[in-house]
Amino acid sequence: MDTAYQFELLKEAYSDDPELSQVLAKLLDIALGQQRLRLKRYERDLREFEKRFGMDSQAFYQKFEAGELGDDMNLFEWAGLLELYQDLLKKINRLELAL
Repeated sequence: MDTAYQFELLKEAYSDDPELSQVLAKLLDIALGQQRLRLKRYERDLREFEKRFGMDSQAFYQKFEAGELGDDMNLFEWAGLLELYQDLLKKINRLELAL
């Protein structure tokens, strides 16, 4: 079923704005909790890379982007994970602002 259609059904079922706002706030809170759990997993994985390579992720990424570290697949995995982590932080920020 189309998500836009489902949202329209919710709007019809909760025609009172405060009621709909409560339902949406609960959904956003659930989504925020899930994203925070994912963030913790990413943080754990980033710490493992930092320990293995002996540098923090920000310093790594600068060197990686400058082409100073070579082309080991683990480095590409670390860079990808760091990018996912940064994107997730932005999503969490948007969810927090919506609540």
